[in-house]
Amino acid sequence: MTQFKIDFLIEKRLYPLVKLIDKLSWIMLFALMAMTAVDLFLRNFTNASILGSVELTELMMVIIVFSSLAQCEVDDGHIRVELVMDKFSPKVRAVADVFTQALCTIIFALMSVSIFNHAVNMKGYGEVTMDLNLPLYPFIFIACLGCMVMTLVLFSKTIINIIKAVGS
Repeated sequence: MTQFKIDFLIEKRLYPLVKLIDKLSWIMLFALMAMTAVDLFLRNFTNASILGSVELTELMMVIIVFSSLAQCEVDDGHIRVELVMDKFSPKVRAVADVFTQALCTIIFALMSVSIFNHAVNMKGYGEVTMDLNLPLYPFIFIACLGCMVMTLVLFSKTIINIIKAVGS
């Protein structure tokens, strides 16, 4: 597969999916802020609060975190230790990037499988939240989706770094 085809697949197919899933995190973040503001207003002025606001906050945080992971990786927003790596040649850095990206790809692939199995088990058990009786498994499936998309992004970056390492 040529460099052009790989770039096309990543830029035109994978990254729009990543952006779409990331928009879900923005919507949930807005909903979380609005719910928190309303809950704070109600507590201060009516001495009442939104039933299940803590549960909703927890579930929204799952959506926010796992649906924004891949976009953060696309934007190179995760922490890297460049203090030592800047001293090496571009080829050595590319090889190190291949190793770390491949290792992270494997880890996130294993996490995806594990989270998927957990979601299936939770669906079978019928596990729900305490106050609102919301089923937990859809939120675990969202976490699984976020990990799977992160795996795809990491895999694509691994392929790109292999091409860089071989080409330089």
